[in-house]
Amino acid sequence: MAAFVGIAALFTATSLVAMRRAAQVEETTRSIVGDTEESILLADRMGRDTDQIRILIAWHIFEREGQHMSSLEEQIRRLELDFDAAAKDYSAMVSAPEEAQVWKALTAQVDATRGPLHEVLRLSKLNEDAAARDALLQLEGRFTDMDQLLAVLVRVNREDAAMAELKVGQLHRSASTLFGIMAAAGIVLTLLVGVGISRGVHAHEEQLRQYSAALELRNRELDAFAGRVAHDLRGPLTLVGMAGAQLAKQAPAEVSTADMLKRGLQRMESLIEDLLALSRLGGQLHSGACDVALAVERVREDLASRLQEEGVALSAAIDPASVRCNEGLLGQALWNLLDNAIKYRRPGATAKVEIAGSCDRDGYLLKVSDNGQGMSTDDINQAFDPFYRAARTRETPGTGLGLSIVKRIVEASGGTVAVQSRLGEGSTFAIRLPLA
Repeated sequence: MAAFVGIAALFTATSLVAMRRAAQVEETTRSIVGDTEESILLADRMGRDTDQIRILIAWHIFEREGQHMSSLEEQIRRLELDFDAAAKDYSAMVSAPEEAQVWKALTAQVDATRGPLHEVLRLSKLNEDAAARDALLQLEGRFTDMDQLLAVLVRVNREDAAMAELKVGQLHRSASTLFGIMAAAGIVLTLLVGVGISRGVHAHEEQLRQYSAALELRNRELDAFAGRVAHDLRGPLTLVGMAGAQLAKQAPAEVSTADMLKRGLQRMESLIEDLLALSRLGGQLHSGACDVALAVERVREDLASRLQEEGVALSAAIDPASVRCNEGLLGQALWNLLDNAIKYRRPGATAKVEIAGSCDRDGYLLKVSDNGQGMSTDDINQAFDPFYRAARTRETPGTGLGLSIVKRIVEASGGTVAVQSRLGEGSTFAIRLPLA
């Protein structure tokens, strides 16, 4: 587990580092590209504004109507404001020494040109066109200097972008190298853990083979023991059966009692055969089917006198169906559940037991419910353990094997059994069996 946690932590760390590096590269790229593009756009914008101002001033000199002159002056004023806004944004992004020097020279040229340009406009407005043209021609050198300085700014920004591209490439390569190292470490660690697990699995398989051999030997011994027990039980049962037959002949009035005794003996013999078959099959019943309604009815008949004596009301609502289970074993499971319901009924309350059976898409659901003493949470967790008995029920006769036998019978038939119970209110046992 420690190795797997280490591997998971390593790969998680690798993913986090890779994501962080990728975010850094992306942020750096976005910042550099964004700043470079913005700087170039602002430089182009200032260049366009300067060119348009020159054209509009020249047009202003040739214009004669005052209304048109005012319109041109308003356009020039808007272009100057736009130039100033672009210059303000650009100034905030200046960082490199060369760029700062060029930018300082450009702003000086702009400041030195603004006053003479306004003088040209004043002369043009007074229709002193010759003086205005001469003044404008004297400013051509400054305009040329400004164009060159703007071109230098564009070149500097493009060079910065090229350097930034190299930096981004270095970041990519370092991130890829780090990710490769961590991934290789994770693969090596995984291989080492895999080798360790393979050795462990091989050792466990060897242990399982040894355990299987020992279990097979014990199963053979158990089969032999079960056969001897069955043989020893059949002798006394035969004697009891003969005694019952003699009793029926000598006391005709006790024929019904003798018949009941005969049915009990037959049930015991059948149960012995079924349990022997279950043991020899290794706990799995691969064949056999029975009618649930018939099994319930036979158990009801076997317990009829006892239910009457104990004052237990039994009701059954069974949908007819054939399930994959030996009839004798299913009867034994139901008998055990009803026996528990009778033994552990709640004092002072009329005991009631309900048996309900119905088909659904998962098989056949058989429920046995009572209103007896119920079980606590701890009791529920251990209810099917062999020889387990709750502390409050230990004075009641019993071996603690009833529910464990029920569970083994149901699971051997390919089904499941579960219990829901509340202390002082009763219990419900749910048996689910596959349909035959």
